[in-house]
This record gives sequence, C-alpha cells and structure tokens, in this order.
Amino acid sequence: MSIQYYCPTAYDEKLELMEFVYKNTDSFILNTFGYLWESRGWWDKFPIQVSTSGSVITGLHAFTVDTKAPNTIKTYYIVTGKAFRKMGIAKALTYDMLNEFKNSGKNYYVNSEEGSDGVNFYKKMFKDFKMEINEFGTADYIFQAPILDILNNNLNDL
Repeated sequence: MSIQYYCPTAYDEKLELMEFVYKNTDSFILNTFGYLWESRGWWDKFPIQVSTSGSVITGLHAFTVDTKAPNTIKTYYIVTGKAFRKMGIAKALTYDMLNEFKNSGKNYYVNSEEGSDGVNFYKKMFKDFKMEINEFGTADYIFQAPILDILNNNLNDL
C-alpha cells in the first residue's frame, strides 16, 4: 500500500476521487465530499490523502488544518474501499496524517455519524466523546484529543 497526497486540478482527477467515495459509501453525508471541497475551494489548499494498491484507490482521507479551530486538524471524510475494509487502511491513513501534520496542529477533531463504521473506529482511538445533532438532523459522535496523546497511546490498539 502506498499513501500519497493529491491536489487535483483537472475535472477528471476530482471526479475519480468523488466516484471512489460514492461507490464505497451509502452515507449521504460522506457523499457531500466533492461538493464541499469544490464549493470551499479546498482542492489546492488541503491535499487529499489517498492510499493505493498499484493503480487502485483503496482509501481516501480528506482533512483540514486550522479551519475548525486554531492548531486543530479536522477529518471531514475518511472512506475505505469496500473490498479493502478491515485491512487497517483507515488506521494507516490516520497514523500517516497525524505524523505528517503533528507540528501543524495540536489537536485532532473528527465527528462521525451515528451508526457508521467510523464511530467504532474512533471510539478505539479517543478516550472521550460527546454526541450532537448535526445540520442534517442526525446524531454525530464528536471526538477530540491532543495529537501527541493519540500518537503515543492509542494507535497501536486499533
């Protein structure tokens, strides 16, 4: 598996990432990825982290630095290909991102929709969480912790 960061500029490059998300999730919220990145002009500001096996995309992680709060890295979307689930891809993407950007932010923040695979994944990484109703009327689990705490204590347990 290879992990790279992409700043797609061509429509076809963006569409390939959007189609990956669409084909590998049933969540309405996750399928807003392309719209959100395009409407906020984030394609070149926040590179998309992609894992591949050969030429096949196995996972995608879209996150920002300092948009949620100062010194905070926020995951917006993390999707693993259906054929590649339970192989540690989300863990590898998260670990790579936290190590790459640990000097850019002090805290890591993520929210995950109730009933999603992400909730169980993040409950293993974070000690505490809270629940809120989001703008779509569904419940989100809110996770936040210092990046160094996660790197030092939790990722080996995932």
